Amino acid sequence: MKRMAVGRLFHESHGYAPATAAADITVVRGQAMIEGAKGNGTTLGGILDALIERADIEILPVSDSMIAPSGAIDHGFYVEQRQFWGEELKKLAPDAIVLDLHGSMSTTELEDAEGDFLSYIRAAIGGNAVIGVGLDLHANITSKMLNAADICIACKKNPHDDYYDNGKKVVKLVFDVLEGRLRPVYTFAKTRMIAPGRIETHLSPLNEMHARARALEKSEAPVVDLSIYNIYRFADLTDMGQSAVMLSNGPYAQAKAIVEDYAQEFWNLRESFKDETVTIAEALDATAKGKSGITKAFADLGDRTLAGAPGDSTLILQAALNHPVKLQGAMTVNDPETVAQAHAAGVGAKIKMLLGGKVTPLYLPFDVEGVVKLLNNKDIRLIGPNFANESAAMGKTALIEIDNRFLVIATSKPGFILDRAIFESHGVNIREQDFIVMKSQFHFNRNVEGFAATIYIASAGLAYYVPGAFPKKRARVWPDTNVDDAPIIAAQIVERLAV
Repeated sequence: MKRMAVGRLFHESHGYAPATAAADITVVRGQAMIEGAKGNGTTLGGILDALIERADIEILPVSDSMIAPSGAIDHGFYVEQRQFWGEELKKLAPDAIVLDLHGSMSTTELEDAEGDFLSYIRAAIGGNAVIGVGLDLHANITSKMLNAADICIACKKNPHDDYYDNGKKVVKLVFDVLEGRLRPVYTFAKTRMIAPGRIETHLSPLNEMHARARALEKSEAPVVDLSIYNIYRFADLTDMGQSAVMLSNGPYAQAKAIVEDYAQEFWNLRESFKDETVTIAEALDATAKGKSGITKAFADLGDRTLAGAPGDSTLILQAALNHPVKLQGAMTVNDPETVAQAHAAGVGAKIKMLLGGKVTPLYLPFDVEGVVKLLNNKDIRLIGPNFANESAAMGKTALIEIDNRFLVIATSKPGFILDRAIFESHGVNIREQDFIVMKSQFHFNRNVEGFAATIYIASAGLAYYVPGAFPKKRARVWPDTNVDDAPIIAAQIVERLAV
């Protein structure tokens, strides 16, 4: 009987957004953690389901924090969590620890929080326990992570509808290590660049790069996994860059050449990574022309809560109110003050608001009136398939109707605004709207299939990447800085040997 500790500390940290306070982070422990995560569409869901399928293990839940992307997390909170993990693992003495981490988490004092976290866990449990980690493919992979963990692999799709599958794969590989079938060796190379756009894996050139990686995994026996990382664009980290990381079973002679070829290919194709977007005005014009057709799902790229922005923009709402064609739409605005105002006024009340614009420096509050239609105190679960059954993490909400045609869901937290459940749970029929606004770029597409057609809007905000708009103090990456003298970081090999 193997003893398997499991947990999650998942956060994508925006280097230019306000810090995330401890009070805004939820921690779940014990059996409630298992019941809340099993079967959902996350890496942790895949981990738990893979372990539950086995009869020869004991599951030891440690701690679960699924934190919506936002500014760097409070360092004091992180230290408390790290200490809790260390103490619990010393008491539990598990054979293995299986984790769901993002890979781009920072604290207000640490750049590489996952590297620090994994090193701390390794020190707490010693060298013989196996550590397995499932990462997001927007992780900033570091040698510190790979030195501490035995298994450290990314999901392979963006949108990330394979989180669950990746969790299951991590569990399989952890048992391969435990049972002596796998001797993990990592080889990785980096390119000093950010991909400014076009980072969905079904688009060229990433589609072809991933296809070759999957073919290599099937054709070369020593190649266990080849993870390709598109670095999170809104970080500022010392050694950030596009990465290719090979996990082989023992040393593999061709590994360095393969990952360096990927690094070089990123650099050679760097000008190809550009999104196709429209302005807010163009999106509204297109919607007005197709008013009798399918609902449009606007990806509000500048204010994406799924990329760490606060979600407090009203730019699309203001433009739609002033558009010559009277459109009908639904959207969210993160504004806890307006939520409190609506709850105090009650359903049916007409309220005068200073809506949104209270966090993002680029915005101003919008002076507008509306009618409170619904108040909500309950947690909302996402339908998926992306992030299925995960909490929307919006806190208290209020549905407010503006100008008899716009339905605004005011939220107390930024939340995971990528799912039709957010609207349907507030009585909003998506098919009756000319448009809905999603605070996401990719992840919502699968979740609105058959309900809406996507339009990508290059809106102003903390989550729309423009070269030079997010000045790098630590990182040295194209296109924000000149790296022509040394764009490729040579391959490194990491093999963790048990003590």
